[in-house]
Amino acid sequence: MKRVPPSLVFEKEFNEAVLTPEGLTRMAGLGARFMLQKALENEVTEFLGREHYKNDPQNTRGYRNGYEPFTIAMSEGPMTLKVPQLRDTEEKFVSKLAAIIKNRSEALERIIPRLYVKGMSVRDIEDVLREDLKNPKTSRSVVSKLSRILKAEYDAWRNRDLGGAGILYLFIDGMYLPLRQGTDEKEAVLCAYGITHAGTKKLLHVTNGSRESYDAVKSFLQDMIQRGLEEPLLVISDDAPGPKKAVMECFPNSLRQLCQVHKMRNILSKLPRDVQKEMKKLIERVFRAKDYDTGLKMGEDLIRKFGDRYPSAMECLKKALPNVLTYLKFPKAHHKKIRTTNLLERLFGEAKRRSKVIPRFPTESSSMTLMYATLIDSSRKWRGVRMTVSTFQELGALWEKTMPEASRQRLKFGGNVMPTKDLQPVNA
Repeated sequence: MKRVPPSLVFEKEFNEAVLTPEGLTRMAGLGARFMLQKALENEVTEFLGREHYKNDPQNTRGYRNGYEPFTIAMSEGPMTLKVPQLRDTEEKFVSKLAAIIKNRSEALERIIPRLYVKGMSVRDIEDVLREDLKNPKTSRSVVSKLSRILKAEYDAWRNRDLGGAGILYLFIDGMYLPLRQGTDEKEAVLCAYGITHAGTKKLLHVTNGSRESYDAVKSFLQDMIQRGLEEPLLVISDDAPGPKKAVMECFPNSLRQLCQVHKMRNILSKLPRDVQKEMKKLIERVFRAKDYDTGLKMGEDLIRKFGDRYPSAMECLKKALPNVLTYLKFPKAHHKKIRTTNLLERLFGEAKRRSKVIPRFPTESSSMTLMYATLIDSSRKWRGVRMTVSTFQELGALWEKTMPEASRQRLKFGGNVMPTKDLQPVNA
């Protein structure tokens, strides 16, 4: 029997199954096993150039050398195949079909963490694999172990080199989530992404900030700087005192744009409800001015008109006005992309949705791993901004005016150092 090809044994079992009462339910699995085994053996026959039992006196290709069992999970249950082995071959034989079959199992292992990221709990995944895929080997511990793949990815990602990223616009913001078991306290998750000189968007950093304080945000920014992040031309964030101070210390030469959505909320919160809708329209006209100087004048006029009636709201607008209009100094084609941190807000919405599946994480590490995986998954759908010769000329002039020393070292474009005058159009 040792010399009988496994495919003949499998074929016999398949034929005999038809004669049994439960044969029809077994035929699919037995038939698949027989066909896959036959294909594995045919692959060896083609490699050796001779059928089973045929001798090769000159031994030009090698000899069959038994079989190695290989089990895979199928919908009908586990299936064990026997992969042919060879010896004395001039070149190493590697079964392509066996690799494909094996990759099916490996693909399943890659899918499990992704299902976790997409919103399924560990129990959900366990039930799907057991009930729908009929995989008896799957247990919660196996799923949890496979989810550690995400932890390794996150550790590598958050320590990667950011030198040469060429960040032109830097966006930073935070969200509050219940990250730990045993407490109802919510903690800040700080996040940053950037738009490069090539117009592409990159998620840069995600970490637990405890709260959006000066110390937390400064540590967050310094981590990226230590990994090579260079000073951007513009930083977009909210106007909270802690982040504001941290940004000014870490990037003293960068221009600053206050998120217009955050600032609008702050101003409206200081107004009576019955006038909020109308005042919002007036403030939006200021925020959407055709240029920076016009915006300043419109804002000052609005503050003079309503300063006595709504002093707190107008004082809030007055303090923020220069920085809330900074985006108007930049190329018009980029205005919509750089006046708010809305992209991060949408990203945070996805993270909050995902975190509801696990209301309290067992550890800080598990919470940040899931946040990273969710955010990086969503960021893959981002579209870049358009870069042309004219936008680079505008940016080059603004860079020269804002950071002359950095400008003399030339803009970093797509990883290559290029003088501003030589830049070519790029469609992101």
